[in-house]
Amino acid sequence: MSIRFDLSQLCPFVKEIRNLLAPEPVYLVGGMVRDSILEGYRRGEDIPDLIHGEDWDLATRCRPRTVLATLRSAGITTIPVGIEHGTVMAVRERLNVEITTFRSDGVYEDGRHCQVTFADSIEEDLERRDFTINALAVDLSSGEIVDLFNGLEDLRKNVIRAVGDPDRRFAEDYLRMLRATRLAAKTEATVEANTLEAIRRHAPKIQNISAERIRDELLKLMTYPRPSYGLLLMKETGLMHEILPELEACFGVEQNQFHSDDVGMHSLKTADAIHPRYPLLRLIALFHDLGKPERKRWMKDQEDYVFYGHQFSSADKAAAILNRLRSPTRDIDLARQMIENHMVPLGPHASAGSIRRLMRRVGRENIRSFLRIRIADRKANTLKGPGLEPGLYQVIRTIRRIERDMDALKITDLAIGGKDLIEMGLSPGPIFSDILHTLLERVLDDPSLNTREFLLPLAEELARAEGKK
Repeated sequence: MSIRFDLSQLCPFVKEIRNLLAPEPVYLVGGMVRDSILEGYRRGEDIPDLIHGEDWDLATRCRPRTVLATLRSAGITTIPVGIEHGTVMAVRERLNVEITTFRSDGVYEDGRHCQVTFADSIEEDLERRDFTINALAVDLSSGEIVDLFNGLEDLRKNVIRAVGDPDRRFAEDYLRMLRATRLAAKTEATVEANTLEAIRRHAPKIQNISAERIRDELLKLMTYPRPSYGLLLMKETGLMHEILPELEACFGVEQNQFHSDDVGMHSLKTADAIHPRYPLLRLIALFHDLGKPERKRWMKDQEDYVFYGHQFSSADKAAAILNRLRSPTRDIDLARQMIENHMVPLGPHASAGSIRRLMRRVGRENIRSFLRIRIADRKANTLKGPGLEPGLYQVIRTIRRIERDMDALKITDLAIGGKDLIEMGLSPGPIFSDILHTLLERVLDDPSLNTREFLLPLAEELARAEGKK
């Protein structure tokens, strides 16, 4: 007995594409099939009645230039996004549908690049896919599910298993090893024993993969409820050693009496404690204590360990990792700001001036991100309990007041600027910066002083003191 999807509510645009390519069969493949079936299982259904998702990936025997010409003749906007690999994108409003010609196993040169060979059947196409749960297809004419490798059963059992020989699958594209740990984290699935052992054997070959692809996999991992699950699999298989050796070095590093876990586990729990909608922040949180192993010292008078200055070492290591992963400069800068300042005292007695200085360092626009990391850092430490650190409610109220009143936080927020200094008779140069920074320090302590009436006389006084007037 065949297993079928109900296609009565299939996306109209996808129906149109299917009809245009007829009589050639068109199949839905990829993550949408997997996730729709998984969602059905969660609801207690053998097979869901609806296909859920937005990433429409179709497969057909039609060659890419035929697909391109057929859709364009029907007035459909098309983009040859990967026509050399058999992929054409059809676009309507905000909906993107990728149509890819069936492919079979080609010759892989280096574990990442493959000579494209087109195939004539969905069976050949599915044989080359990575994991059984991804080797499922839905015939969009009948709704019938094509399952050659017991992917439905593996979905039901929550198992990640390579299609066929795992050594061969990973040799085709070594990124699949990292993808296995990521997919396992998505539903906290078990990685099948042979697949897991193959990852261990081939882990060093992840170095063959471009830094950008690795970075993207890590960020996808950070969108799942507990990225720690996948990170521990990375550690178990040797992938962490190859990709994030700085993080691996944190495991087994005992902390002081104020922490319940070693540095590595605390870092993973901190990442988990941030909402999945902030994947970059989770990655930054994962790196916030990287400097602790090298900064660890025993203090006899305290009879405990200290990690003085670890925030700066951690920021350097985080920046090095993100640079190695070819992250955008803005992401690297954000990581530095967040990590260098994560130890700033924010207790009940924190002054409004100190909070303004913190906001100046991390950026007005980043202060809420900073607080998310700060709160997650505390949540990850079970010894300190589930609540916010003492005084943080007061700090949050102060931040809201600063934001509401638009208090000056940087030189450009001052009531006077370089033009005013020129009118005083000063020549542009280092003196400008010195004077304006001194004025800003006064205003950070008391925002009511940010007036031309106060700042102009003070600027003149500072200039005279420098002997410039």
